[in-house]
Amino acid sequence: MPNLAVYPLRRVMFPVFFSLFVGSAIAQKITGTITDASGEIQDYATVTLHTAQDSAFVKGAVTDERGRFELENAAPGAYFVRGQRLGFRPTDSEKFNFVNSDITLPTLVLAPLSKELQEVMVVAQKPLIEVQADKLVFNVDASPTNTGLNALELLRKSPGVSLDQNDNISLKGRQNVMVQINGKLTPMTGQDLAQFLRSLSSNDIEAIEIIATPGAKYDAEGNAGIINLRLKKDTRLGTNGSVNLGFYQGITTKGDASININHRDRKVNLFGSASIFRGRWDNTMNLDNRVGDRRFNQRNNSYWFARPARGSIGMDYSPNSRHTFGMLVTGGYFVPNNWQHARTEIGSLAQNRVDSLLIAQNEGSMLNWTSTFNLNYKFADTLGNTLNVDADYGIYRDSNTVLNRNFYRDPENVNTFASSAFRMNMPRDIDIRSVKADYERTLQVFGKPKDSKIGAGAKLSDVATDNTFNFFNVANGVENFDTDRSNTFEYRERIAAGYLNGSTKLGKFSLQAGLRAEHTDIRGDLIAYKPVNNQTVDTAYLALFPSAAIGYALNDNHQINLTYRRSIDRPRYQDLNPFEFRIDELSYRRGNPFMRPQFTHTVELGWTLFQRINISANYAQTRYAFANITDQEIDPMTGKQRFFIQVRNLATRDNIGFSLNTPMPIAKWWNGNLNFWYNHSINKADYGDGRTIDLRVGGGGFWTQQTFTLTPTLSAEVSGWYNWGGLWGAYVNRPQGVMDVGFTKRLWEGSGTLRVSFTDVWHTAQWSSFTEIGNLYIDASGTWEGQQFKVNMTYRFGGKNIQNARRRTTAADEESKRASGDGGNGGGGGGGNK
Repeated sequence: MPNLAVYPLRRVMFPVFFSLFVGSAIAQKITGTITDASGEIQDYATVTLHTAQDSAFVKGAVTDERGRFELENAAPGAYFVRGQRLGFRPTDSEKFNFVNSDITLPTLVLAPLSKELQEVMVVAQKPLIEVQADKLVFNVDASPTNTGLNALELLRKSPGVSLDQNDNISLKGRQNVMVQINGKLTPMTGQDLAQFLRSLSSNDIEAIEIIATPGAKYDAEGNAGIINLRLKKDTRLGTNGSVNLGFYQGITTKGDASININHRDRKVNLFGSASIFRGRWDNTMNLDNRVGDRRFNQRNNSYWFARPARGSIGMDYSPNSRHTFGMLVTGGYFVPNNWQHARTEIGSLAQNRVDSLLIAQNEGSMLNWTSTFNLNYKFADTLGNTLNVDADYGIYRDSNTVLNRNFYRDPENVNTFASSAFRMNMPRDIDIRSVKADYERTLQVFGKPKDSKIGAGAKLSDVATDNTFNFFNVANGVENFDTDRSNTFEYRERIAAGYLNGSTKLGKFSLQAGLRAEHTDIRGDLIAYKPVNNQTVDTAYLALFPSAAIGYALNDNHQINLTYRRSIDRPRYQDLNPFEFRIDELSYRRGNPFMRPQFTHTVELGWTLFQRINISANYAQTRYAFANITDQEIDPMTGKQRFFIQVRNLATRDNIGFSLNTPMPIAKWWNGNLNFWYNHSINKADYGDGRTIDLRVGGGGFWTQQTFTLTPTLSAEVSGWYNWGGLWGAYVNRPQGVMDVGFTKRLWEGSGTLRVSFTDVWHTAQWSSFTEIGNLYIDASGTWEGQQFKVNMTYRFGGKNIQNARRRTTAADEESKRASGDGGNGGGGGGGNK
């Protein structure tokens, strides 16, 4: 097995990171002491550093028990320090110049407020980052540099959050993050989600909550975490919206457009959105399969022409401040065409000889449409008690048709000595029904109101899928239905869930604990035209999902939290579908109707320093972990050896991880962010006949964003990421990295934003990996359209400060995500994953 290749990192990132780390390393300290007029030490006073020119906030600290403070990692420049404490007036130091040496400021003396002002005024500034028992809270207004940004740009600055060149969101290196708005999960993914987040201004957002290990209130599904955008409350009336146009030039030209609109009066809020995309995505994939002395070396070129469109319309009615009734309807269709051309060299590995060629041509078309309907009721009183009820129905329909032609030719690709053709027709229907209710009540514990809460809830879901696979042999233009390869798969899943959850604060401690129970009933019937091949899955199980979190605030500069959670991941519906999707006669992908859900225990310890730097370590153990496995078999119809990819359950997966997130302020005009993560994974499985998996692989990566303020309305950005090692299923990844550059121009007093960018500057986004199971070794690689020139224009109209629509979850969001196919994001095949 080959060693991991050494990737040319210096070619991609070295200049940026050299400046970044050197600038950080030479930073010195600003120290001082705070007292009152009598000279009494003022411990735990808030200290903030500001630029002298425009009073911009730079960083913060808290005095210790001796009244002393330290401010580190400030760039050279002119500053002043502001001290604040309850019962005193905010007091500023004299302006001073800070160079590359330590400086101690004169004692800062706080003056008391008058008695009258003390009765009506409380001076309090939220910290940039708060650490609670079960989450980190990023307070948007705590930093003036957040002004004018959109939600997507704010996520790039949030602790532990990173975005790749396609705006896919990761949390501490984990993908498939759930994004919520005001505690309500949005079912959007990919570019749809990115465009929606761009439409949200920082003026609309109060805080971003980062929940790495969600508690019992949340669905037990998923272990990547939750990001919740908490919007500001606003009762101003009127109409607002945004229009977005995008142009993308890669190998081919692509474009999209979207509109969001919202109208609010005193009792009714109407909102809607629509989006379209048109374009073609080009991809390549290479599979070098080696079995003993035999070698099957495939080169595959494919492209998708995608034409998705989506829309939504909704209404909220609030007869008074306590009650809100809502409805939401969404719909969309996706009509892609795809073409593939594969060339496989078949021969001897030892003799380096090609005996024959297999040339395969695929032509496919798909029709996919979805509709979802949601009814919602929400109660909220002034004491913090809430009740939320959702009822949902979702319809998902698609039909996929593929015509595959295979030609066996001599090594010179001149003569054809055998050929075959077949057509596959694969319609699929999915219906999802669900209802859920969540209640939360504020309690008074130890005489402190609003510091303790208890919650309870329940959810019922019913999912029915009907999959048909019709296989036709094609000869001389005539199609013959093949009963040996055709069948249907019917799947029914019912889940009943309930939970209890509680939280409280005790001094410097914050505590949270909960328990969720889910009963799952599954039946799957694989019905062949020959009854002897019928297979049935019929199972039911009850699973408990405990969660707990403890937070401790040493002071405002040092906060620690420890979390635990048990979670479940159920297979995607298309991964349960047993049908074959063929690249050629020897290569295909097949579902697995007998997959079990995977269960994960996760423990994470986090440490937040100076309200900015976040360090965490975690351990996760997964039973029946999902993995993409490539295996081989002899085709019972033709007697030929062939290869297939299938999602299977491993025995166990143990993962130890570490992550670091920190801002990197270099200068007033230069700000940066760095995310770093490392994971060591141990994967084990035994599929019999000597086919075992025992992978122990370390891998990590980092992501950085460097922003340069050129003028008040013009900024430049250099960003990039680099990954090494790690696993994709049972495949070991080789290093991969990307560097992007871009400019942002704000127009028309902030109503418009023009973005121009060039992604994958050095054309280094191609992927490469390898796997080995039994006597089968596979070396895989591929490319996608990572390098693109992009132009994006956003125009916001109407009242800028009108509250956005009440974005909310639906009871069926988790089930809807499992129903989504690979091609449903409007980006076709443009993702960077294999």
